[in-house]
Amino acid sequence: MIAERNKAVFTQPPESVPDGNVDVSGGGRWKIWQNAGTKIDAPILGNGDLLAAVAGNARYPQFWFTTNDFWQMESAANWEFFHDNNSAKCDPAVSGGSPRPVGRMVFDIPAMEDAKWYTEQNFATAETITILTNSKGEKCALKSWMAADENVLVVEFKTEADLDLEFDFYFPDETGKGCDKAVDIWGSGESEKIQNGMFVGLVTGRPLQVKKTGGGIVSGYRQFSDHVDMPTKVGFAGGFLKKEKAENNVSAEKSREFGNAYDLCDRSTRRRIKAGERATFILAVRSWAKCSRPYEYAFSRTRWITAEDVENLRTRHLAWWKRFWSMSEISLDDPVIEQRYYLSKYMLASLARDPDYPPNILGISTFDRPAWNGNYKINYNHQSPYLNLMVSGHFEQSDPHDAPYLKLMEISDEMCKRLLHHEGLYYPLGLGPDGVVSEALLLHMKSPALHGALNMIYRYEISQDTRYAWKVYPYLRGVAEFWEKDLVLRDGVYHVVGDGMHERTDRNIRENGVPEDPVNTLGYLKTFFTRLPKISEALELDEEKRTKWQEIAKNLAPYPKGSIREIQDNPTLWKEVDVKLEDLLPQEMLDKEIYYDEGVGGKWSFHFPGNIMHIYPGNAVGLGSDQKELEVARNTVHIHSLVENKLGELEYKKALERAADEKKETVVKHAHFYKAGAFNASNLSCLFFTAAVRTGYDPDIIWKEMRDMITYRGIPNGFLKENPHGIEQLNTIPDAIQEMMLQSYEGVIRIFPVWPRKKHPNASFRNFRAWGGFEVSASLKDGEIEKVTVLSHKGNTCRVENPWPEKSVIVKYGYSGREEVCFGEYLSIELQKEEQVLLSVL
Repeated sequence: MIAERNKAVFTQPPESVPDGNVDVSGGGRWKIWQNAGTKIDAPILGNGDLLAAVAGNARYPQFWFTTNDFWQMESAANWEFFHDNNSAKCDPAVSGGSPRPVGRMVFDIPAMEDAKWYTEQNFATAETITILTNSKGEKCALKSWMAADENVLVVEFKTEADLDLEFDFYFPDETGKGCDKAVDIWGSGESEKIQNGMFVGLVTGRPLQVKKTGGGIVSGYRQFSDHVDMPTKVGFAGGFLKKEKAENNVSAEKSREFGNAYDLCDRSTRRRIKAGERATFILAVRSWAKCSRPYEYAFSRTRWITAEDVENLRTRHLAWWKRFWSMSEISLDDPVIEQRYYLSKYMLASLARDPDYPPNILGISTFDRPAWNGNYKINYNHQSPYLNLMVSGHFEQSDPHDAPYLKLMEISDEMCKRLLHHEGLYYPLGLGPDGVVSEALLLHMKSPALHGALNMIYRYEISQDTRYAWKVYPYLRGVAEFWEKDLVLRDGVYHVVGDGMHERTDRNIRENGVPEDPVNTLGYLKTFFTRLPKISEALELDEEKRTKWQEIAKNLAPYPKGSIREIQDNPTLWKEVDVKLEDLLPQEMLDKEIYYDEGVGGKWSFHFPGNIMHIYPGNAVGLGSDQKELEVARNTVHIHSLVENKLGELEYKKALERAADEKKETVVKHAHFYKAGAFNASNLSCLFFTAAVRTGYDPDIIWKEMRDMITYRGIPNGFLKENPHGIEQLNTIPDAIQEMMLQSYEGVIRIFPVWPRKKHPNASFRNFRAWGGFEVSASLKDGEIEKVTVLSHKGNTCRVENPWPEKSVIVKYGYSGREEVCFGEYLSIELQKEEQVLLSVL
């Protein structure tokens, strides 16, 4: 497996646990998010349900842990009325509802005071090895792994010298032993190091926290049942595995019956590990979402587990990860980008698998006051990380995306009737699991539900899985009903009214007017109403609706377009920079036609390149589009890129000048950190790269931007420095690479369509999924495609753009073994179900 040659390396302890260490308050404008927790820089382990982060320092190595289903399940106070506007100030649209950490298991190792820290994560086996080296050169190694099919964390200790340690558990509001920050959930204000209160200055839903020590085990639970919609509880128990040995003439086989049981009167949590000995620590975790008595189940598992049980867990763990990596793979001649590809897949596999509880926006909760409530932000953040998983065949990781939408359908239909006086699904921006509304904000956006529907359509089209279609069709039908009623028909053209690309308050609407025809929503609608009739036909439902849906798709308002020269008086709704847009571009670019953000409203943003979202993830413009349309798309990407570079140069120069004027030490960041608004937008960089690929933009530029982002901004766990947005960043590299290797969403399979063949002539991919239920593999050697295999899972006709332009192609069929020679720009191949063909150049 190619995954075996890739790993993540951490050369120092994490610095951003538990709070994330990034200010997201906008300089204090959004005071609610001051001192809020953001993404972290720690190594992360997980099985899609139980998650852990390796943190602390060499003296106090520790594991912060939680489960994806452990939320404070509290909806906004008036969640059933959703909020657009200034009323949110009086009746907050933000609730206490957000994901919660359980706490941290801490190991106190005095001999490792001030020791060096080094951690490696092996992607192939999902093992994390932390090596602590003290001033004497003595090493202590901790090998940790999260059992793939049970909520058990295993930490194996091995030391070069006799070692004494003590272990204990701390709740998130407790500081000390490797952690000096917490949230004052009790409102006591006893320490300046503890942030006061939770959200909007409120202290809500105080947890019940219980810890016990006995039998050589630290155990307890954290529970939210006060002022919540539904109670949640997580129980845990941690202790070292008891040695198995024969005593009093009882055989080892017989003693195994008594498992890991210790004398419950033993209150000691100390352990001596002799040189060369392996000591295994077990942390079992259970939640109310999965079992009736989580504390008792966790304690029982830890008390009675045996070495043989652990070995069985490990065998299944390794088998699960082997199966995960066998789904598909890539090989690149650039080890930096290849490593980032596999790192992103490893992280997503660790974080996402529970079909009812997807990971939150930050990935893992280590702080009781997460930014944006840590919720599922559905105006792009929540949707993005799942996109790349479908091409690589990892549907088990992509499907959790759907749960928050499906759980909120009933109330969102009611809200549509209350607020807009028609039927359909109308969603707020911040969702939680099980129908929780964490942020009841609308902010004059109508597209979030539609955006989520695109992920579902993508999932169906790539797999042609009718069972999946049955699951999501009621949601798709509700979204269709919303837009049937909400679109405004003028002179035979359907317009989008009252929906903005950007988040808007009522004040903004009063000052700038009601937005119309945002380019992203128009693209989403075109794809949605083009594809939905095909899904309804496959399910034999709503035949009478298909003509209407097709009519909408055909007669949508045109994308707002124009030139940079035309929008100098209205480039954006906000004052983002103190330089004119035209001053950042060469003269020849000022009259190029580009996409605007909205038909009525904002035209351009320096920092939010949303006018590429109809290209991707909207799937409405691509290499098969009309060439004039494709040119507009490419111009839009190019101008964003030029502006980003020029503005970055100016901002960097200003920083240097300020530092010189102050005549004292001033931190001037690397020049790359002053670039923003395109490939390096803090919002949407995870989509911008793929949008650039979809337009056929210069692949050498795309590749360089990927490498620069990793080099200057990447941190070892896959997130980005100075970008707080968390798991959406795990989409950036794998999504772009996959689309550079294979495109199929237009009904035509294109092999290495946008690839830097001269600088990176050798690459391959195996078992990528293509629209229509196909599975494709191909390799590139010395800049030329060697061979292509296509497997049809559904027996559909396969259309392939000739991988060898102007040359004849030999098509060899798997079932019959016959060969035929084809020629032309496009090949049309008739395949039976589960039949494979091999394509090679004549």
